[in-house]
This record gives sequence, structure tokens and C-alpha cells, in this order.
Amino acid sequence: MIITNHAGLKPVALTLLVLIPSVSSAFSIEKNTLKIINWNVLYGFNYNKSIAQGVKWIKGQNSDVVALQELNGLNLNSLKNMAKQWGHEHAVILKEEGFPVGLTSRKPIEVIERKVEGFHHGYLHAKTSGIHFFVVHFWPYKDHEAKAIIEKIKPLLKQGKKVIVAGDFNTYSEKDNDYLATKKNLRFPVSENKRSLYNVVNIFEANDFVDLVYKHDKKAKYSYPSPIIMATKGTKTLEEVKAKRKRIDFIFADKTLQTFSTSATIKISKELDIISDHYPILAEFKLPSEARSTR
Repeated sequence: MIITNHAGLKPVALTLLVLIPSVSSAFSIEKNTLKIINWNVLYGFNYNKSIAQGVKWIKGQNSDVVALQELNGLNLNSLKNMAKQWGHEHAVILKEEGFPVGLTSRKPIEVIERKVEGFHHGYLHAKTSGIHFFVVHFWPYKDHEAKAIIEKIKPLLKQGKKVIVAGDFNTYSEKDNDYLATKKNLRFPVSENKRSLYNVVNIFEANDFVDLVYKHDKKAKYSYPSPIIMATKGTKTLEEVKAKRKRIDFIFADKTLQTFSTSATIKISKELDIISDHYPILAEFKLPSEARSTR
């Protein structure tokens, strides 16, 4: 059957039009992969001395969203400039003094809340790629911060929203107890009278959030410290560094969203040793088409 319009469209042109949707569909499926980085970058990438190395490493991961802590010495403009170098046109920051957290993304970011009052460092609540992100930097022994964030999250979950909490939790997971028991020089000794060391993680898990690294890579047991602390925090030997190692950085996803996670781990390398005292976390998702949006 020959179909024409007022412009006299030929049959071969019709064939091309039929093929285009299948190509577009394949492309959108590929885009349903979401890659997230969480990283405490030590006073703006080693006290602003390793910015180039940090930017290069993040660029090499080809991530979609990056959550950062300790953006000291940086402001919104400098964060935006760095983000563009790793392929993100969008960036937001909690504040421009103290210990800021920030978020960058390929997609537009909607800031829902910047919260500082009542918190030691504060948190950033923003939405991008159809997910609500809470970027946090908790203070040890202050689990009221986690409780306050959970109260913010509960209405979102009731509405069927997708939520990720990422950051430096400055606390431990009880799932790491066997590993922690081998440590002889922990900064915060694990004991029954210091349950707050576990409370922050426990609060999220009690509300059905899933620790993505533990889900996918149970052998990943430390995110801090790297050997850089031998230059910045008075630790003298590599053995002392190893004695202090523990997992205090996390990416948590709500119980529905976590079902779409495909991998998560803590990246450790000599390259990263000279950028921050924390190691970055990478998590990946394969989301259904309806789970992705531009915001």
C-alpha cells in the first residue's frame, strides 16, 4: 500500500519513520542505568591541593549523580565549574562556609531544603533523576540528626517517592562487628555504653532503608582512612592507618528503590590515597523506564 501526504511522502520515507522509534527505544533503555558516587573529599579535595586529581577521577567514572561532603574552601561557582569537567551541567551546595555538602548531576536539580540550624554540618535535600537525595555529614553521638531526616522522609515514602541517603555517617554498622572487633585503635571504641556509634545506621535500617555496599559487596569493610592521614592527621605508619580503618560512609536506598540496584562498592586505589582520607562509594541501578525523569 502506498501512503502519501500533501508533500508526496514516498514509501521509502515511511519505512525510515517506522525504524526510528525502535532506535530511540533502545537508546532510552540504555539511559535507564543510573550511576551514583558518594565521597567525602577532605576539605575540598585534600585541602584544595588535589582538585585536578579528584576531578579527573570522577570524570573517569562516567557517573550520573555525585554526592560530596567537606567541600571546604569551595563555593557554588567553583563546584559548578568542577562538575562541568566531569560532565555534569547541574550542581548545588548546602552552604559556603564550614563543612558544606553538595550534589551534582547530569539532569536538572530541584533543591527541596537546605537545613543547617540544629545540625552540626547540616544536610541537603534535592531531587534529580526522579529521586530524592539527602546528602548528609553526620556528627558522632548525635543521632537526632538521623531521626529528623527520617521524619522528613516518611511522607515521601508514603507518596511512593524514591529516596537515597548518602554521605559521611561518622558511625558504624553492626553488620561490620566481626571486622571492627579486629581493630585495636579505633577512634571511637565500640562498647555497650556508646550505642550511638550504631544508632544512626540502625535508624535507617529500622525504616527499611538498605545499605547498598553491604548488599552487593560484603567484603568492603572500610571507607576511612587512606594513607593521606599520615600527612594530615599525625598518623605515623601505614600499620597505624590500617588499625584505624572502618566503614563510616554509606549510600542507603529505600526498600523499593534498592531492588533496582545492580552493584555497589567502595573504590580503593593508590590514586585515591592522595586525594582524600575517605574512599568513594559507587552504586549503580537499572531503573524501569517509568522510574526515570528529567528531575
